[in-house]
Formats: sequence, C-alpha cells, structure tokens
Amino acid sequence: MKFKNVLIFFSLPFCYIPLHAHNFCEEAFYNFPDSISQITGSQETKHPTAKESFKRNFSYMGIPFITAGLIVKERNTDFRTLRNRFKPAFHHRYDDYTQYVPLAATWGMKLAGVQSRSSWKELAVSNVFSAALMAGFVNSLKYTTREIRPDNTSNNSFPSGHTATAFMCATILHKEYGMKSPWYSIGGYTLAGITGVTRQLNNRHWIGDVLVGAGIGMISTDLGYFFSDLIFRRDNADTWKTNTAYDRYDTPSFLSFNMGIASGPSALRTAEIYDSEGGSPLGMHLKVGTATVVSVEGAYFFNAFIGAGGRLKVATLPVIADIPAENMRNFDMDSDLKEGAPVNLFLLDGLESDHLGMFDVDLGLYFSYPFSRHFQIGSKLLVGRRINANFKLNSICRINPQIFDRGIVSEEVYNQFYKEDIDYYYMNQDGISRDELLNSSFVDDDFLNIRKSATYKIGTGVSFTYRYKEDAALRLYCDYDFASPRLTYDLKNSWTDEEGNRNAHSYTKRTPMHNLTFGASIAFMF
Repeated sequence: MKFKNVLIFFSLPFCYIPLHAHNFCEEAFYNFPDSISQITGSQETKHPTAKESFKRNFSYMGIPFITAGLIVKERNTDFRTLRNRFKPAFHHRYDDYTQYVPLAATWGMKLAGVQSRSSWKELAVSNVFSAALMAGFVNSLKYTTREIRPDNTSNNSFPSGHTATAFMCATILHKEYGMKSPWYSIGGYTLAGITGVTRQLNNRHWIGDVLVGAGIGMISTDLGYFFSDLIFRRDNADTWKTNTAYDRYDTPSFLSFNMGIASGPSALRTAEIYDSEGGSPLGMHLKVGTATVVSVEGAYFFNAFIGAGGRLKVATLPVIADIPAENMRNFDMDSDLKEGAPVNLFLLDGLESDHLGMFDVDLGLYFSYPFSRHFQIGSKLLVGRRINANFKLNSICRINPQIFDRGIVSEEVYNQFYKEDIDYYYMNQDGISRDELLNSSFVDDDFLNIRKSATYKIGTGVSFTYRYKEDAALRLYCDYDFASPRLTYDLKNSWTDEEGNRNAHSYTKRTPMHNLTFGASIAFMF
C-alpha cells in the first residue's frame, strides 16, 4: 500500500459524518459584521489584561511537539532507516506547496466574505508577527546547531522550516475558522502533517527536525495572536476570551499526535536456524529492545460515549544479536573448514544490528466516559493491518591471526587456502602492514535478512484525557496490540563468490508479537 493512499485511507472515518460547530460560536459569527470582537449597542467594553490575553491565545500545543522532537532525536537514524526500508525512492516536491495551503485558504475565505475571528487589520498584524517569530526561531536554531541533513546536502537540517511554516499556517486557519467548523482545523492540520511526513520521505529532514518545527510553528502563531490582541486591545466580550464554554457531555471528537515507548516480543525465534547438523553451532538469539512509537489518531464521536475512528502508527524496534563468544570464534564463517582448511580465514567478530520497522493502519470503535468537563477516560477496539519492513544483520569479521602461525598452518597449507585472499587485501590497501591487516574489520552486507511481510492485527487500549480548553487536550494512554506475522529469514552466512552469488537458504516461522505501548499525546478536540 502506497503511503499517500494510506493517508487517504486513514482520513476516511472523518469523512462519513459531518462534525458540527458549537451553536454559541455560530451565533457570534453572524452577529458581528467583520470581526466577532466588535461589539454593538450599549455593551461596556472591557479590555483584557496581558495575562488574560495570553491565557486566551496560548494553547500550549506546541510545547509537547518540541519536547517529543528533542526526545526522539536519539532515534533519528532509526526512523530514517525505516524510510529507506519502506519508501527508499520517494521524491516528490508537493511539500513546497502544501505548507502554504492553509494560509491561502484563510485569506481566500476572508476575501470571499466568510466571517472570521479577526478584522483585516488584526489578521494582517497577527500573521506578520507569527511569520516573523517563526522565521526567527527556525533560522536561529538552523545556524547555531549546524545539523547535517540526512541526504548530506547541507548543515541546516534542524529544525524543519517547511514543517514550521505548515503548522503556523494550519494554526492560523484553526484560530480564524476552527470555531466556525472543525473541518477547517482538520483540513489544515492534516496538510501540515503531510508536509512534515513528506520532508522525511524526501530524505530532507530527520524526525526530530519535523517535530520541533511543528512545535515552533504553533507557538509562534500563539504568540503572534497574543501580540496582535494587545495592540488592538481586543475586548473580553468576544467568544474567544476563555475557550471554556463547553459542556461535560459534548462529543469528544479528536485528532491527536502521539509518542510512546513499546515492548515487543522478548526475542525473535531464531536460535536454531544456524545450528544445522554437521555445521558449527552459532546459538544466536535475536533479543528485542524497547521500541519508539509515533502515531496519528482520530475519531468522530456520535455522542459523548461512542465513536468511530482510526490510527496510523510507526514503530522502530531495536534488535540485538546475542551470540556466545566461543561460538563466534568457532563459527565456520566462509566454509573454510568444510573445504579442509585447518582454521577459518575470517573470524566472526560480531553482528551489526538493524531496527525492525513496523507500520500499522487500524480502524475501529472508540469509547469515552466524561468524569467532568475537563477529565475523560476512554477505550477502543481496533482491527487493522501491520507491515513489517525488511530487516538485515551485517557481519563484522577480522582476519584470523592463526593463519600466520606456522606451527598451526604450514606454508603449503597457507598457499593453498589463504594466500590468494590475503594478497587481495594487501593489494587493495597500499602500504598496510600485517598488524594493521589483523586489526582491520570487514563488514559483509548480508548475514541475515528478514523479508518484508504483512499481517492482520487487533488492538485495544485505555486513555486518560485532560481537556484544558474546549479545543485542546492532553492524553496519557496505554495500548495493547497483537499480531502474528510469518517471518521469512534468509540465511546468508557466506561470502559472495566472484559472480556475486552466495550460498543461502530460507526459514519461515510465525512469530507472535504482543506490543504494550505507553505514551502521551496532544489532541485537538472538536
């Protein structure tokens, strides 16, 4: 399934049943001529203090993005590996344009006469402040951190300017029209998310760059509107003063961005696959560590208690090859022993481990129970599809010093089994000494490969939501997912011959995967 199609597929649950804007907001939009901040009649105008204005405008939504981006920076290369596994040839430039679409939509609707939060002057000033702050934050970090882009083209990777611009524009659309209809917010942030994902697929940014850029874009917009409201002394009579006019039993429809850690299977079932009769036992165990998980999730609620929705999730699962040291020393790496040589030319010094990548698409039912206006507990039942990316282990080898011990290997035996290979390495590394040769490592690209696979899965989970504003919430969640893919292992424990071929055989086994994920998320509530 292509990535773009998956994104479209994920958005389907939102498309069947129209969401509604709150009635009090509709009344506000139609009661005021251009800006809902303009009051009429004999009402007394009360101007907000700076503290009240900040509380009204600052959503705090950008802070978790920045925090998540700084945390996940340690896994930048792991997520890039997943990109190389799933979509290595991806190259599309539509992210150059999608970043501006929400802003163009905002101004286009304003020109068409669709009433918004701000007057023309307020909109222009808030947008200028937002753009200036965003550009200042982004460029200051770009030219102080000097981080290399994943494609090695320049050293201004962190943070992503495209993503910062996209989320700034989406937040402007949300502030101007999100209270009129939630579909404006959904559309804007969906485009912003696509922009961020595309920057990674184009190999232009790390995942940390994108998350921090998104946070900067949102914070810059919050501050831009804060400064604009102070300049124009926006009064407290408008509907945007506190964002608290919502009921406990309002439908908790949401769109959330999640980050968490997950357990995988304790080990992949590979202990026996290299231990055939007549061969040297390897006794390899592939141990699985703690996965890093990033996901997008959303649901439309029919009432306060039940809804339907879906989730897109990407996880990178570290895999470590554990082999007893004695077995590594005795393993017949290049089949020398089978051909009659007294010792191996190459000793297996270790395995260069990769990450197992998983991509999940889920749909299902969502449940919620409101304890109060601010606190909700939720659960879900999901079914979906999991794609496991290609996985490989590379061998790290070194020359066996025993081949130069004439008490073990005679000159005749050396010339028969080892001389040609040793001369080859000498010839390809001018001036190298024997000691340097013995201390050199040689990496073989494929020792073990696990093929890409897909399987069905089921999932459930519980969440605790703190809805601190009508349109913003923080969530803690615990999810459980189960899948049992049939993993095919291609065993390639020999060197290639002159024609580039290698002896290999395959082994297929079903591997149950119980994944328990703990995480936090920010959610846009509609």
